[in-house]
Amino acid sequence: MGAVDLLIKEIITVYGSTLLLTVVIVYIVHWQWAKFVKNIYRLHLMGFEAECAELAVNYKKRLFAPLNGAISNDKILQSEGAIRLLEIGVKTGENIQFYPDGTHLICVDWNRKLEDYLMKSDRAWQFSHVKFKKLIPSDGRSLKVIPSNCVDAVVTVRSLCACSSVRETLREIRRVLAPGGKYFFLEHVPDKEETFTRWLQDFLTKTKIYPSLFGDCRLDSNPLCNIKSTGFSKVSWESIVLKGYVTHPYHFYLSRNHIMGIATK
Repeated sequence: MGAVDLLIKEIITVYGSTLLLTVVIVYIVHWQWAKFVKNIYRLHLMGFEAECAELAVNYKKRLFAPLNGAISNDKILQSEGAIRLLEIGVKTGENIQFYPDGTHLICVDWNRKLEDYLMKSDRAWQFSHVKFKKLIPSDGRSLKVIPSNCVDAVVTVRSLCACSSVRETLREIRRVLAPGGKYFFLEHVPDKEETFTRWLQDFLTKTKIYPSLFGDCRLDSNPLCNIKSTGFSKVSWESIVLKGYVTHPYHFYLSRNHIMGIATK
């Protein structure tokens, strides 16, 4: 074997081994990355989002107050003194405590284990005052399994930011709501234009750094214009800023500004 042949063989061996090693590393990283992101998001929900829910309790009490004494559009539910409510982005169920006893709850969430969590986990007793009816694996963009004009109330809390299409989700919300039904929202919004915080929110969203780690959350999402233009007969809202201690202040810094309100069909 000549010197040239030996050189070619050595090059193939070296580069072949390098290529094989690279492929193996990429495969391992890809396989572990999905698991890593899943764990990060789970900790995010159980930690930061739960803390935000606690800071927002007084606001939620005021927001959801109209649910008490609400009369369903469904005659059967009227006779039971109950309402039918659909929540998009249930997460860990922090909003369920504000729903009236006997509420027929439809959940829209990508977590396919949510039903077990609500009905069989150690926290299930906290949700026992409502009647879990259905889990729709979705972000709300398509609710075709729900008939039009059949839901008395729809709720989103820090959830529209992760919807693949806010406009289509809001259209579906309005479609499924019964005449006079109400859409309750509490959504984080970006900071004012030309501030460092806004620049950071835009940067982390456009580079997909933040969405890839935290459940597709877009820090630059501001759904207010879409809510106003969806065709609701009335939209009332206010700006609020959550305040208090959280264990992850950088998350809080990026998503502390909110809009809270009610849209009526």
